Amino acid sequence: MTKPELVELLKKLNIPVNEGTPNDKVIEDPEIIYFWDYYWEDLVASGKEYNTNVTYQISFLAEVPRSKNLLELKHNLNNLGLHPSIQHEYDPEKRRWHSYFALEVLENI
Repeated sequence: MTKPELVELLKKLNIPVNEGTPNDKVIEDPEIIYFWDYYWEDLVASGKEYNTNVTYQISFLAEVPRSKNLLELKHNLNNLGLHPSIQHEYDPEKRRWHSYFALEVLENI
């Protein structure tokens, strides 16, 4: 998967998506996705840098656990042969569920 393919996959859910921290305009929306990269690994072929394997954290905030859109995202990833381990936590102050996982994509950095 490439980064443009990842962004397209996330946007198909028709909920706010932001690279980096959530945008102030959408932070209170019922569901939002935000993602960022946290690990770069150069891929080398024949002694030359070929591409970069970039690991992203994908965060999904929702008012309910196992939201319809989170399940759709999981199924869409599974259909592409991607099976991330999805973790969940509850934020009692905000009364929201945070589901998150890591995903590796190819990028030319």
